[in-house]
Amino acid sequence: MIKNYFFPLSFLFFFFLLTLFLDFLSTLSSLLIMLSAWIFLLMVLSLKPSSQLMYMSLLCSLFILLVLTFTSSSLISFYIFFESSLIPTMLLIMGWGYQPERLPSSLYFLFYTLISSLPLLFIILGFNSEYQTSFPYFLPSVADSIFQVFLILAFLVKLPIYLGHIWLPKAHVEAPVTGSMVLAAILLKLGGYGLFLVQTFILESPISLIIMISLLGGIYSSILSLRQTDVKSLIAYSSVAHMSFVIVAMLLNNIYLNMSSIYMMVAHGVCSSGLFYLSYLVYKRLGSRSFLLTRGVLVFLPYLTLWWFLLIVFNMGVPPSFNLFAELFMFLGVSSISLFYTFMAGLVSFFSACYCFYLYSSSSHGLGLKLSVFSDSKIIELLLCSLHFFPLLLLINL
Repeated sequence: MIKNYFFPLSFLFFFFLLTLFLDFLSTLSSLLIMLSAWIFLLMVLSLKPSSQLMYMSLLCSLFILLVLTFTSSSLISFYIFFESSLIPTMLLIMGWGYQPERLPSSLYFLFYTLISSLPLLFIILGFNSEYQTSFPYFLPSVADSIFQVFLILAFLVKLPIYLGHIWLPKAHVEAPVTGSMVLAAILLKLGGYGLFLVQTFILESPISLIIMISLLGGIYSSILSLRQTDVKSLIAYSSVAHMSFVIVAMLLNNIYLNMSSIYMMVAHGVCSSGLFYLSYLVYKRLGSRSFLLTRGVLVFLPYLTLWWFLLIVFNMGVPPSFNLFAELFMFLGVSSISLFYTFMAGLVSFFSACYCFYLYSSSSHGLGLKLSVFSDSKIIELLLCSLHFFPLLLLINL
């Protein structure tokens, strides 16, 4: 029944992509809602038929909360739904994770994001008591730098910015496959949507430091990805690097960077979800995500390795991927503001290509220790991989 409801809803994703970019807020909201519907369809298709009713109920409640979040225009309603989405995600990690470390990982996820958003709650309540409204369009800008940092802190940790990213690799590694898919594809985009809502409050004074931290963190997290031995951990650190682009684009705020932030969030959402699903398929067959055991996957899973290769190179931003256009708009917007920022963004892009090469070569090629574990691909697995890939190919029509 749930699959039958998600199918028609998710196919609206492609129709909304053809809408004109006249109103940035409505376009961003509709894109993120349709992205949520598409990813939740793929999550439901990836579940076993014997999945528990509680598990499906958590997924449906999370989808409803995300839709309510992306349709909120007032800061109070946005904050309520923004924080409410933490509860089903934490329950997914805590109840259906793979390792005993899922309990501290779920607590990391909850308290990092919850504590960082407390200043935002006090600011929203202060605005509401003083101006009798919480709609950002009717609120004045405040020049205080500390105020602005506290205002956007919750969204920076949610994206996440480097130094506030500790919860992300832990949550990804311990989460079930559907938890990793929704966490990478949609929950990180809540921070980008929140940054857009408060763009009018962000002035020049505090953003230079935040942009430098974001770009340096993107470089450092890309280098950290090259040192990972776990496939899911590497993909999680790569999300930190890609979201540094979204932070820079939202804070600098010109037409090219606004388009780049939209493209990057949608492209990263579909691509990272596919990578996490493929890592799950390898884990299901080998019982491990270590690069020491996943070497030589090309030999016994050639069909899945094709989709693994395609999603990795699209994640790297090669033509004709949608990710390429996101990075091109990023460089166009940043180069008009600062050549130093352009150089730093180029380093992030270069090291991103490095860990993509490392991810594919370390997992697909070489001599593995479990080459005798031959298991052919199932039709539903190939279908899900194709449904992750073809939207990235079709989105270039935008």
